[in-house]
Amino acid sequence: MATLIRVPAIPEENRAVRAQLLPCSIRYRGPAPVRAFLRARPGPDGELWASFRGRRLGGRERPLPHGYQGGILQRSPPSSLDSDLQEVTVTATFGAITEWEADSVPPPQGGLAHALQWGPLAQAIHSPVPDDSEEEAEPR
Repeated sequence: MATLIRVPAIPEENRAVRAQLLPCSIRYRGPAPVRAFLRARPGPDGELWASFRGRRLGGRERPLPHGYQGGILQRSPPSSLDSDLQEVTVTATFGAITEWEADSVPPPQGGLAHALQWGPLAQAIHSPVPDDSEEEAEPR
């Protein structure tokens, strides 16, 4: 099945959103007034503190690696002309993810921070290697 990704011009007021990674499952998909329910207060060393549904949360903002941008995608209903073609549209973008944990702040180099290291690592592994014929290794 083919997937067509359509990237229309996003209105300036909807372009950037704040992505939140919560330590729970919420059975809802769609926009939500997060700012009304999750009010973060800054703490020392870049920590964030908030409460959600009466539960204390500690957070840390994780910027995406250089050259990366996150996107919020919305799936469109299949077209009647080509039932194998699905279309998704970028509705918003983000440049950082706020990672939250219950009752504590995520460690500076743990969790999501490790996952965000894979993009640049994969790029380095799969990028072309320059052909340096003068520096060829001799067999031992």
